[in-house]
Amino acid sequence: MKHILLFAATILAVVLPCVSRAQEVVPVHLTRLEAFEATTGRVVVKGTEDLGTVTGKNGLTIVKIQEFRDVIGNQRESGLVITVRQSEQLEDSTTVDYDELDPLLKAIDYISKADPNVTSLNHFEAFFTTKAGLRVASYISRRTSTVEASITSQRANRSKTWINQTQLAEFRILLEQAKAKLDALRSGK
Repeated sequence: MKHILLFAATILAVVLPCVSRAQEVVPVHLTRLEAFEATTGRVVVKGTEDLGTVTGKNGLTIVKIQEFRDVIGNQRESGLVITVRQSEQLEDSTTVDYDELDPLLKAIDYISKADPNVTSLNHFEAFFTTKAGLRVASYISRRTSTVEASITSQRANRSKTWINQTQLAEFRILLEQAKAKLDALRSGK
């Protein structure tokens, strides 16, 4: 009987830490927009505006401007909500803070010009990921041997749409328009 209890105790000592590790939650880092919206105890005005859509090969990407204003403290946060709709059943949205727009635009400039010469290996992928998980990438398609691109929202459901270089340029134009609109809002115009 002692041996059975000792064996059971040993098994529990080994298994319980593994079970508890399996249940650990990966921390989600809120963007500044998400943190502003989550704050309680104040009156907040939320403004949104749909800016445009880029239709890809298997879905679409929607760009929406978002601004929050604390009425009493007159604090503001602004940025974008990028929704990637892979299908009627699968879509995900990622928030992009205003301060991430310039790095994202510069990354798209590089990504849109990337070609197989960026590496000496057979295949490449050039990508940029924002803090909240929006990923823009270009890659060599194994199927067509041409450079293609993708936009992925990885915030909750991981939704991805494949696009060509022209559609990537359209997405960049939408981001430029959004930044210009947010710049005007921030300067009070």
